[in-house]
Amino acid sequence: MVNSRMILALVPHYLAMLVAIVIAVFLLRTYLGQVVLLAEFALALVIVFLYPFAVRRLGIEPGIWE
Repeated sequence: MVNSRMILALVPHYLAMLVAIVIAVFLLRTYLGQVVLLAEFALALVIVFLYPFAVRRLGIEPGIWE
């Protein structure tokens, strides 16, 4: 059963993912100039899919991901 404490444990991970996406898009625009929205979206998807793998590998995943 999922309780509110388990859901609150996800908040730092979602914030970290959001910050990682914003920084990555900022760097992409800084180094490549104006890019296609599709490239930014693809970069965001890569981060979203790789973040849980990286967090599990580091051993800091929340309990709800088990």
